[in-house]
Amino acid sequence: MGADTSRAAVVSGTSSGIGAAVATEFLRRGYTVIGLSRRGNPGLAEEGGYVDLVADLRDGDAVRTAFASAADVTADGVDAVVLNAGASPDPADLVKVEWQVAADTYETNVRTALNLIQVTAPLLARRGGSLTFVGASLANGYAPERWAYAASKAAMTTLMRACSVEFADDGVVANEVRPGPVATAMTMAGLDGEVNDQIIRAINAGFGTDWLKAPRTVAEWIVAIAEFPSNGPTGQVFNYSRKVL
Repeated sequence: MGADTSRAAVVSGTSSGIGAAVATEFLRRGYTVIGLSRRGNPGLAEEGGYVDLVADLRDGDAVRTAFASAADVTADGVDAVVLNAGASPDPADLVKVEWQVAADTYETNVRTALNLIQVTAPLLARRGGSLTFVGASLANGYAPERWAYAASKAAMTTLMRACSVEFADDGVVANEVRPGPVATAMTMAGLDGEVNDQIIRAINAGFGTDWLKAPRTVAEWIVAIAEFPSNGPTGQVFNYSRKVL
C-alpha cells in the first residue's frame, strides 16, 4: 500500500522491536512514517513512505536537527506521535542500586520522550492528533528489583497526563499503552530476531504466566489508540497485562 502523504506519524525507537512493528503498522495503514532511533532501520528505510532519521533522542539539539532534515514531510503537521524509545537496566537488589543507574534510565526513557514532545507538539497542533506513550505495568512499583525502570515509566505516565491537559485546546489527545510482556530482545534475554507464533503459544499454554505477545499484535493496539479522534479518550492508561495498575 502506498503512503498517503495527507497522514503522517512519528515513531521513536524504530530500530527494532515494538517501535519497528508500530512503524510497519502505520505504513500498512497508509501513513507516511518518520522513524527515529540511534541505530536506524535499513530495512524499513527501503519501504516507500518511511523516513529514517538517526538521532540520539536524549539530545534535544539532535532531535531538532533531525526534524529540520524532514521539514518537507512535516510541513503540514503530523497526526500521531508514538513515544516508544527506551531502555531497561538489569534487575538489581534495591538496596544496592546506585543513583546513576536510575539517572541514566530517566535520561534514556523520560528525557527522550520530553525532547520529542517539545519538537512535535506544534506539528500535532496543526491537525489535532495524538501522543501515545508505550508504558509498562511495572510502573505500579511492585517489583523492587526493577525500581529504576519502574520509576522512569511512572514518570512517563505523569508526563502523559500532563500532556493530556496541556495540549487539549489544540485537539491533541494523550494516552498510554502498557502492553505487558512482549517478545522482544528487551524482555527476552538472548533473543535474536522474531519469535514465531508457535513458540509464543507454547509459552502462553496453561496460563502459567502473564500473556506474552508478538510485537505486531501490540503494534495494532498502539496504532488503534493513536487514531483516537480529538474528542476521544485522553489521559488514559490502557493496560494489557495481568498486573494491577
